[in-house]
Amino acid sequence: MAAKQSAFLSTSSRKGFVLPTVVFAIALMSIVVVASLSTSSDERRASRAVRESILSVYTAEAGLRQTYSAWPSAPVKALNPGDSLDLGWQTLPNNEMYRAVIHRVDNGGLQEYNVVVQGRRTGLNGGVSTLIGVVGGVPLFNRAIYADTLVYLAGGGLIDSFDSQVGPYNPLTADSIADIATNKSLVVQKATVKGNIAAGGTITLGNSGVTVTGTKTAGAALIPPYDVIPCPATGYTPVSPELAVAGYTGNGVLNVAAGVTVNFSQPQYFFKSVNFAGNSKITVPGNPHVDLMVQDSIYSAGGTFVNSGHYAPDLSITACGTPTNPAKTNYWSITGGSDAYFSVYAPNRVVYGVGNSDFYGAVISSLFYISGGASVHYDAALARAPSPKLEVQKATWGLFPGG
Repeated sequence: MAAKQSAFLSTSSRKGFVLPTVVFAIALMSIVVVASLSTSSDERRASRAVRESILSVYTAEAGLRQTYSAWPSAPVKALNPGDSLDLGWQTLPNNEMYRAVIHRVDNGGLQEYNVVVQGRRTGLNGGVSTLIGVVGGVPLFNRAIYADTLVYLAGGGLIDSFDSQVGPYNPLTADSIADIATNKSLVVQKATVKGNIAAGGTITLGNSGVTVTGTKTAGAALIPPYDVIPCPATGYTPVSPELAVAGYTGNGVLNVAAGVTVNFSQPQYFFKSVNFAGNSKITVPGNPHVDLMVQDSIYSAGGTFVNSGHYAPDLSITACGTPTNPAKTNYWSITGGSDAYFSVYAPNRVVYGVGNSDFYGAVISSLFYISGGASVHYDAALARAPSPKLEVQKATWGLFPGG
């Protein structure tokens, strides 16, 4: 009797154990399946996110290249340091979108712009990436004298350097970075050059009275040609009270009679020609910057330019366009003086330094010639002056996640 009862209890216990085991196994398998499905879904989302992120980088890069190729020159030129130019959202041919914002980040000298571009893919799950590129000004006056065809120094003058951002020229503290370069011939009959000299062709030095403190390189690599600046489309500068002093009529020909002083106060002047008589002057206050643009000739017979601020970047004398009569009007003669702080940019003009007075600045010309005792004191601050030429800076591409 007892044996039968024990067998009955044992059988009942085994029958009650099966159902919980099956339920537990099903629950466990359900958890595994759900986890597997969730992991698979996460992997798909992660894979898509990576794909969208990569494609948004391509979109931003395309937008950056598009911004470079269609550079908004006029609006960018109007930016002051610290200003920004938002070009808004633009659509690419594949319907992806980008937004470019240009920030000017220099201190008012040689330009530097950060170009920030957001690339955005279409759709709810579209990725967003941000790229930054840098566009900077190309220094024009990174040497004392450049002439494409010939530099000729024969008067026994001094070519040295200083930095007007540090202070006016002082012969006791003058530096020796007054480099001279030409793509063809360089002749130094008599002069002291405190810097390097280089010529794409030959270098000829006089038998006496010649000192070059730096290197002398003949057959040097050629320098790419400088751009010719177009003349203002608005035409010659109109008559104003300050110009009427010289009898200017608005025809583009500015003749400054002997003993007359003309004061420039506008940021830009454009004339066909400028002619000085003895002891005449064109003066600039030194701040703000004044740009004198001349289409044909400058002739100085004892007159000169006066920059009272003694800061060469504040006065630039620029040749523009093509001379109206290239056979006669592509010659510039310039006289120096104790206040002659300025730059000369005339890549398609012949520039003569006349007289025995000094120049403080730099020269770019087709041919540069000094026969008198004039000296050229290169102002290193001009290498940091704003430039009309911009280029994309190498190794400045940067990627930032998201928007």
